[in-house]
Amino acid sequence: MWDSGLRSTPAGVLQQLRLAVGRHVDDSELLSLDQLAREFRVHQRTLRDAARAGRLEVQLSTRSVFGRPIYRATRRAGAVFIDRYYKKSFSRFAVRPPIPLMGVPADYDRQLVRLRLRLHLTQSELATRIGAAGKAVVYQWESRKRQPSIVFWRRVVALRTTG
Repeated sequence: MWDSGLRSTPAGVLQQLRLAVGRHVDDSELLSLDQLAREFRVHQRTLRDAARAGRLEVQLSTRSVFGRPIYRATRRAGAVFIDRYYKKSFSRFAVRPPIPLMGVPADYDRQLVRLRLRLHLTQSELATRIGAAGKAVVYQWESRKRQPSIVFWRRVVALRTTG
């Protein structure tokens, strides 16, 4: 019945209602990420990474495969992911980390060699004094194959001032 119950519902309205209910059932059906990937023509690893990062709304199944949980998502969640995040750049950090006040100088290799010679230290002794893994790390810094981190550079500066 339509309106106040006196007239029957028009066929067009019933048809639209059946289609809307059918779409709702299809959109809210839980699918595995493999099925969802096939439907949206996306690699399943993309969806798995999005689920881990929280960009794809998923539900965990009560079953697992090889000890890993089975992720299930709806078509609606897949469509939201595609619209918002797929092939769009995003930043993992909402705020960029602050720029350190003291950085590693451009001539860090020469300063390390000068310090080591002034203190009469070998590369392994210098590594021990500043807490580096070994002499190979100091060699790589001196030959500019690697750059010391700010933490290690602060230790070098502290060693330079204390002697």
